[in-house]
Amino acid sequence: MPNTWYSMALLQQWVRQRPWLAAGLAGVVGGVTGVAGSLVGIFGSTGIISSGSDEAIDNHPLRCAVIEKLIDHPGLCYRELQRSLGAANGSLRHHLDVLQARQSITVVRVNGRTCYFAGSVNDVEVLGGPLSDPERAAARLEVGLSAAQRAVIDHIREYGIPRSQAALARELGRSKATVHSAIKVLRRRGIMKPNIIDIAEHLQ
Repeated sequence: MPNTWYSMALLQQWVRQRPWLAAGLAGVVGGVTGVAGSLVGIFGSTGIISSGSDEAIDNHPLRCAVIEKLIDHPGLCYRELQRSLGAANGSLRHHLDVLQARQSITVVRVNGRTCYFAGSVNDVEVLGGPLSDPERAAARLEVGLSAAQRAVIDHIREYGIPRSQAALARELGRSKATVHSAIKVLRRRGIMKPNIIDIAEHLQ
């Protein structure tokens, strides 16, 4: 039998696809078991990714951990996922293959990197819409970023709009060419605004 932590993780995924059941089910369960507060907390959670295909997931600890991590951080690339889970390379690749074969995760190539989302391609939603064109939709998210691109985004979030690309390069301790290239890619993907060094509205 799945443990409590895993069951709650699957319940979160299930409810995200069925928000119209939240109020009624929370009331029923609250009356019977007295745990309405916990369920309402789950039902109230929102995010850009909703995932399904839960029936295909067994109780293997690493697979459970992968799904839980991707629910919380959709779009992690392989190295980010491996580092966050502390998993061995061969073991993680094997279990990712199993989850992908069972359509429990979706794999999307973004910015030259392999990114992972919880759920099948028909279940994953990006920015309020279905992942009908996975690469194009995922490209607008902060996934698959290089170190320089991530540094640019994080710096803007923390310190606001820089005076210029040259000033940003100095503050980041990187060359102007590196920062210019990073911003160019971020703008092409729609992550940054075209005429100002700022993050696109849909990511703010």
